[in-house]
Amino acid sequence: MLVHDGILFELDNEEQVTHAVEIMRGAGRDVCGGFEIDVDVDQKLIGGARYRDKRPVAESMWNTVMATLQAIGALPKVG
Repeated sequence: MLVHDGILFELDNEEQVTHAVEIMRGAGRDVCGGFEIDVDVDQKLIGGARYRDKRPVAESMWNTVMATLQAIGALPKVG
């Protein structure tokens, strides 16, 4: 069985990150009959940073969306 989820937490410090990971592991054990599910902290977005999917296909899709928005005048064209 494959399980996938993604959650965005807004936290103030590393202690809260650690606590959130512990909660997620506990939830995984509860749902999966004691089997521990690994929890990854993929990205920490600090100071207004934006999430970016690192896969090449995602970057290509983002570039297509931005170019389309510029082409229709919804965004200014970049240099």
